[in-house]
Amino acid sequence: MTLQEAIDFAINPPPPNLFGIQVDIRISMHDDDGNVLVGSAGGLSDMFRHDLPLLNLGIATIGGGGTTLTTANRLVPGFSTRGLGPANGAAANLGPIPIDFSVRRDPGSRWLILLGRGGPSVQIEIETLSAPAPAGTVTGGIKLEVAEDGALLRAVGPSLQDPAIRASYTATILVFTRPG
Repeated sequence: MTLQEAIDFAINPPPPNLFGIQVDIRISMHDDDGNVLVGSAGGLSDMFRHDLPLLNLGIATIGGGGTTLTTANRLVPGFSTRGLGPANGAAANLGPIPIDFSVRRDPGSRWLILLGRGGPSVQIEIETLSAPAPAGTVTGGIKLEVAEDGALLRAVGPSLQDPAIRASYTATILVFTRPG
């Protein structure tokens, strides 16, 4: 299921939809040092948000002069474990790592698209927490611009464990109804 299909399904699930929707998200990270991190969350209708903000504002560069414009952190549909509690990452030899993650499709800014910048994109945020949510506070995190490859969301960015190292990320989302 593509991200757009998952969002469309969550917005308007087909009948019978007696008990809401079930969401299953899995994210994996493989970094240059050989570290692997796997995070997942599932079974939570509340993971779909009609108005999901990211924690950071987006920055777009206009023209060749290096002028930057901070785009508004618009509220768009997406999926997030933020504030729900059960999302955990597990890294080899390190045990569980409390995390929150958010995935959303940003349609971009009409005015920035006309200027050749700020077009549609998919974004993933992964935040490390001091303790399992909702008690934990954010201790670090990354924001990734994602390429869609069918049902897979793929990105390359800094490692969640060591930002000086590069890592590749893959995410999958599955949404279905929970009939009675």
